[in-house]
Amino acid sequence: LSADSSDLMLRIYRAESYVGLQEYKTAIEDLNFVISKMPNWPEVYFRKGKVLQDSGFVGDALQLFLQCLALDEDFLPAKLEVEKNTVQFILLLQSLGGSDVLEPVSGGLNRAQSAHALNSTKDLAKEDGLKRVSSEPLLSGQGKGALLKRKLSFSEQDTVVCEDGRNKHKKQGESTKRDMTLAFGTIPGDLIDASDFECSLCMRLFFEPVTTPCGHTFCKGCLERCLDHAPQCPLCKESLKEYLASRKYSITELLEELIMKYLSDELFERKRIHAEETAEHSNLTKNVPMFVCTMAYPTVPCPLHVFEPRYRLMIRRSMETGTKQFGMCISDSQNGFADYGCMLQIRNVHFLPDGRSVVDTIGGKRFRVLRRGMKDGYCTADIEYLEDVKVADEEELKKLRELHNFVYSQACSWFQNLRNKFRTQILQHFGPMPDREENIQAMPNGPAWCWWLLAVLPVDPRYQLSVLSMMSLKDRLIKIQHILTYFSRDQSK
Repeated sequence: LSADSSDLMLRIYRAESYVGLQEYKTAIEDLNFVISKMPNWPEVYFRKGKVLQDSGFVGDALQLFLQCLALDEDFLPAKLEVEKNTVQFILLLQSLGGSDVLEPVSGGLNRAQSAHALNSTKDLAKEDGLKRVSSEPLLSGQGKGALLKRKLSFSEQDTVVCEDGRNKHKKQGESTKRDMTLAFGTIPGDLIDASDFECSLCMRLFFEPVTTPCGHTFCKGCLERCLDHAPQCPLCKESLKEYLASRKYSITELLEELIMKYLSDELFERKRIHAEETAEHSNLTKNVPMFVCTMAYPTVPCPLHVFEPRYRLMIRRSMETGTKQFGMCISDSQNGFADYGCMLQIRNVHFLPDGRSVVDTIGGKRFRVLRRGMKDGYCTADIEYLEDVKVADEEELKKLRELHNFVYSQACSWFQNLRNKFRTQILQHFGPMPDREENIQAMPNGPAWCWWLLAVLPVDPRYQLSVLSMMSLKDRLIKIQHILTYFSRDQSK
């Protein structure tokens, strides 16, 4: 820097060194100098935010991360820090009884939500003299759950006297008219507050409420999605490993009965929305869920080990909607996943104690991708299904049968000449080779043995993909014949 004080990268490197020495103030001075020279450089705002975060000024750090995103909305490290810090602020506010001031957060955060969280939290931090924020509220055993309940300050409440002489605090603007008596089996109308029956995860009315062993209640679907990521209670962080392993998500009947009795209109609307969401997930041509992993073929088994949270959610939705189907594609460096794939039908799901699952599937229809999308972390696609073009001319059909019989015999010969070890492995994984079919055009995807053979042949996936996309049985048989001829030569050497 003595030799060239205008070198901004050197300033950044020196700031990093100061951070390593915990000399945060000096590091900030270097970064401020860089910002004064390059005010539109998003990375510098991110680096300064990290320094402030390390030194305990979390609110100011969040503001800098947001400035970074304002300059470059695709700056991924800043996005992750904004989400992480906003969640920390939410937990802090809940522990202080102030969860009302935050908008519900679902998935990624947009700038308006993040700024709202920042402003609300900074005001609260000023009042309470808070400097450092931990990742979760520190609760005593007695206070667990109690501090996480939503509270109202006395300035937001009116005090009314109930018929039994006790005082009751009432929300500002709420009607004091009583539409129910205090007779046995009824509850005063002004005691019913729909927000007391809200799930703290989705901020909507409970739907299929379940209560964890630690005493917290959530929508069944919301809790399952949280347990996809970590086997802990979303509120108190108590371990739910045994609860996850048993998977006995029993509905809390008393709470469900109370909602049905006193909030029937709200519950009807909640069920309507849930039905719409379920219908959206049930469509098998629009926004079809895509598992981007391996090649799959019609009629061929495809066992899967599912461990990623996004695919846990995808498999569960496929089961809950009743379709029990999803698409399978191989990855593509340009488009994310290939233009052609195969639908998989779920035959059985075996859940493991830690949340992973082994899914037994079998290939169904082939498809072509028309449009790509994303849903809750996993890929989706609008698709159209493929079928083989039927041969009508008798002479052509006769030649097709001859070609089919010849390639089938060639395939049997190749398989029988494999080493016993390889043949045994194939049989264990894929089962025996399907028999030759009399009517080779009976199925929309052609003879099943072709797909079985394509699955077991050690061929480049891109070559297999080209065969999968073919809608001509003749072209597919010729491709398979070329492959078998090549491998048969190797066997004879």
